[in-house]
Amino acid sequence: MSKKWIAFLTAGVIAFSCMTAQAEEPARRSITVTGTSEVTAKSDMATVNVSVETSSPNVKAAVRENANAMTSVKNAVIAAGADASKIETQNYNVYPQQTYDSKGNAKTKEYRCTNTMKIVVNQLSKTGSVMDAAVEAGANRIDSVDFSVSHPEVYKDEALRKATEDAYRKAKIIAAALGRSVVNVISASDDHVNVVPYRMMNVKLAAARAENDAATPIDAGESKMQGQVTVVFEID
Repeated sequence: MSKKWIAFLTAGVIAFSCMTAQAEEPARRSITVTGTSEVTAKSDMATVNVSVETSSPNVKAAVRENANAMTSVKNAVIAAGADASKIETQNYNVYPQQTYDSKGNAKTKEYRCTNTMKIVVNQLSKTGSVMDAAVEAGANRIDSVDFSVSHPEVYKDEALRKATEDAYRKAKIIAAALGRSVVNVISASDDHVNVVPYRMMNVKLAAARAENDAATPIDAGESKMQGQVTVVFEID
């Protein structure tokens, strides 16, 4: 028999042996669980969304008035302690608005201009002063005030660790109920870690600030980091 045929037959025997071994290997028993967690952290920064709304029968006048007011607002909040490098325009809109009298008859059409600006305040204690400065400079709406942490990575890692521990805890409970035990990890995946800032509701500006010179009171609350993992465990 030629060396070529001997090599071919040898390779075939080895391949058949490997396939037989794989076929005889029993499937591993497994359970799949999802672990969740929530970690809270004291907020140390704020994000404020303020808007300037102007209207005029003349569209150019409405836009010009809005631009002037928003420039004043930007300068005022920076002077009050906002981070100048993190001020962003969130929304800008100009649209016609038809008004009507008490009898339903159309009145003169006006043009409304709305400009929303996001303001980041790194020093939490200055948040109230920044909000008041915005209103005094021309902002006529506080849309939202969100409080968060400046360095969430540490808390996100903790949320991920606790979610993994939760998955392992659940796996042991399920395995024990089945008369089994957890022996190994087959796979694990990080589903997500969500950062949930604390939102200040019912924002009330200090209308009487001129009387007591006090900034709008602020309740910073706590931010939340929510983790979730999915782990496949091998059981005996």
